Amino acid sequence: MERLILLTAFGPFPGVERNPSREVAAALEREPPPGVRILFRELPVTFLGAPPAIDAFLAEHKRERPAALVGIGVQRRATFRLERRARGRYDSERPDNDGLAPVQLGLDVGAELSTRVDLERLAEGLRRAGAPAVEISTDAGGYVCERTYHQLLLRGEELDLPTLFLHIPPATAMEPAEQVPFVRAMLELLPLK
Repeated sequence: MERLILLTAFGPFPGVERNPSREVAAALEREPPPGVRILFRELPVTFLGAPPAIDAFLAEHKRERPAALVGIGVQRRATFRLERRARGRYDSERPDNDGLAPVQLGLDVGAELSTRVDLERLAEGLRRAGAPAVEISTDAGGYVCERTYHQLLLRGEELDLPTLFLHIPPATAMEPAEQVPFVRAMLELLPLK
């Protein structure tokens, strides 16, 4: 029986006209790793919209318990960056697609959360698959990606699911189609519930 991974990604936002996370996620939904079924949801690039979109996505699939929760977002550098933690307090002045910045919202959603997934193992899997640069980070950036990761980690803890967030290179540095095999290989190493 195939195990289900729920995967989130994003569309464009200020400064990023082509967000490769959406293309990578859609390709993985079409051609997942062996023994896995992937369903992907494009989240709004908004601090207030992404968390309820995650909850709605989970609610749609509550009858079929997912085996893992994974988020993908784009970063500015040409590296694959696995995120170890998500802060619960945000004070950036960078606006989202609604024009709202965390500093305006006074955004504090709780304690810092961390993944229990062995990121070193996944990083090694990315490297073995040929990913040119791989990092493990403790700073998810303070933007909508980090807010999303916090929500994913919160729900992952409640459901006792492996949860992780991967930042991928911009499309200008590496075409999304080139990134897909690396991310697929990483997902093959993800411990599923």
